[in-house]
Amino acid sequence: MVSLNFLYKILRINRFYFGVILFSLLPLVLVGTFPGYFYREYEIGFFLVFHNVTEIFSVIVSFSIFGLGYYSYTQSRNAHTLFLGIGFLAVGMIDFMHALGYTGMPDFITPNSGNKSSQFWIFSRMITALVLFVAIYIKPDEQYKWIKANLLLFFSFLLVGIVFLLVIFYNDWIPKTYEQGKGLTPFKKNAEYAIIALLFLSLFLYRRANFYTSKRQLQYYLSAFIVCIFSELVFAVYTSVFDVYNVIGHIYKIGAFYLIYKAVFIAAINDPYEKLIQTNRLLSKEIEENKTYAEMIKKSLREKENLVAEIFHRTKNSLQLVRSILMIQASDFADDKNIQSIVEDTSIKIQTMSLVHDHLYANKDLSEIKVSDYLRSLADMIRQAYPPVGTEIEVNFQVGDGSLLLDTAVPLGLIFTEILSNSFKYAFPGFTVGNVSVRFSIKGNICHFEYSDNGIGLPTKFDLKQQKKLGLSLAKIIAEKQMGGTLSIDGTQGFQMKLDFPDNLYKRRV
Repeated sequence: MVSLNFLYKILRINRFYFGVILFSLLPLVLVGTFPGYFYREYEIGFFLVFHNVTEIFSVIVSFSIFGLGYYSYTQSRNAHTLFLGIGFLAVGMIDFMHALGYTGMPDFITPNSGNKSSQFWIFSRMITALVLFVAIYIKPDEQYKWIKANLLLFFSFLLVGIVFLLVIFYNDWIPKTYEQGKGLTPFKKNAEYAIIALLFLSLFLYRRANFYTSKRQLQYYLSAFIVCIFSELVFAVYTSVFDVYNVIGHIYKIGAFYLIYKAVFIAAINDPYEKLIQTNRLLSKEIEENKTYAEMIKKSLREKENLVAEIFHRTKNSLQLVRSILMIQASDFADDKNIQSIVEDTSIKIQTMSLVHDHLYANKDLSEIKVSDYLRSLADMIRQAYPPVGTEIEVNFQVGDGSLLLDTAVPLGLIFTEILSNSFKYAFPGFTVGNVSVRFSIKGNICHFEYSDNGIGLPTKFDLKQQKKLGLSLAKIIAEKQMGGTLSIDGTQGFQMKLDFPDNLYKRRV
């Protein structure tokens, strides 16, 4: 039973290669058997379009093989694909010169001819065969001291430069490969036969090699050799550079290069990813086990965020409730200006704290608020509480996009509302226009807050330490004790205040 299965596998593999051979042989048999139907020579314009398309396609495939081998080497450390890739970089560049030097194309430095393009062709095919042959002895899983990407690149460009100089400028140094009116020279035919022999040897050696990552990769390589051999056979017998054999040979070349690309792709990309997929399958089991816990954590976080947001909302409502109670009780003492002033100031401070919670509730980040939005909201609140009569007061902000945590934003808001309300109430008697300037910036871990107005300033003998009222004294206490900052006040020309405080005094709570 085992022997039958083995025999079946052998027959199936051989059937595959027999199909490749039959598919490659069929066009040649048809042209050779029925030349009246199939053989023809094409017009130069039509053939040039076909030739350029096929050669550019071959160049792109060659460069793609280079990209796969070269750029995957840092991860795969596959010396075999690296060598093939850099080898096909040279092949692609010489094939490009072959296309530029073809008869009918604009002259490529020197006059184009069948001999010139054929010489480029022979060099390209010989390098292809040598690269494939040498690559047999470079094992993918071994490290070689002489295989270094940049060194191989240097030799690749050097080889291309030598070929370019020989064909373009020193054409007499190399044998002719094509003579107009006569066809291929004996040297060209013998060179093609030598390339075919080298490909046959490589085919045999590749078949016995054991470093392939999969049977599919081996099939691609061996199929490429078979198609390459048929391509070289065609180019050893054609008589015109524009005939049907040339067309068939170029189609074979495209097929062979594509098969080599697929083989390199398997080694450089497909197999490493297959191993990665297998590893991921092993990890997926562990991931599945942790999914339930991850969902529980996410649910807990969402509940926490909703809870905190609800706390902010309820805190804001509670503060507003306290403010409303104060206002109701103060209405019983409508004639007592001291009580009304105290309630009014307290109401402003309550609204200042309430606004912070309002911003946090509306914000996606429940730990911090934008300073710009907060200060502007406070300024609007003060303007509504103390509408200026006969004076137009402009508040100019230069704040930027800085953000502060709750524990720092509240005291800053209390200080700001205190000094801004003072400016609205006392700074501009008899003024038609008043200006208030607010600046805020963060440098490193230090916040800089500056406030100034162009009002009448502070009294001449004003001493902050001797003040019994809560206003500016409270601002200084908050700045130094709660915020860990330094506050300075100057009231000689208008009112100016500078406050520097750290933004890392408190930690995020959410």
